[in-house]
Amino acid sequence: MLLTVVISLFSCNRVSPDKVVAQTWLNVNNITSHYSPKFFRNLQEMKSKGNITVFRNDEVVKGTAVEYVNQYVITPVVEAQIKVEKLPAKEDTKEIIAASLEVYKYGKAVFENEYLTIATMMDEEKPEAEIYTAIENLYIVHDPVMQKKLDRLDELVLPYAKKHKIQIKTYGKDYSRVH
Repeated sequence: MLLTVVISLFSCNRVSPDKVVAQTWLNVNNITSHYSPKFFRNLQEMKSKGNITVFRNDEVVKGTAVEYVNQYVITPVVEAQIKVEKLPAKEDTKEIIAASLEVYKYGKAVFENEYLTIATMMDEEKPEAEIYTAIENLYIVHDPVMQKKLDRLDELVLPYAKKHKIQIKTYGKDYSRVH
């Protein structure tokens, strides 16, 4: 019986390398897929056509740019970050988990601050030049830091994936992450 308890305790903390890669690296796409000026172009286009939709009270309804950013950008990032925080840190994963959390925390901060500010500007129908300047400044300020954090995560995950025979397809140096 003692052996069963010991085995159960150890197996509860076991997380497959595939899961580590998926949650720490692949799910960072929750950030990189939205971290682009293209996101704002699409949002502006939806706004101009009155096509921003969100879920409210279990229904799809017309929404605001702020609601859209909260639901489709921030919420998935928070959910993915929580999954990474729950991963057990082992000798060969603790740095990966830490680097992934750095990307999540930084991305979340950008989304909760600059993205919501720009979405508010759209909702308030500020002049396009003012919105464009805010978008441009966002990437001027944050691109170097974001790229450095993504590069660090790649430096850790790619050898880990190779060691565990996990195939990862990459597209160029930045792995199609940052615009």
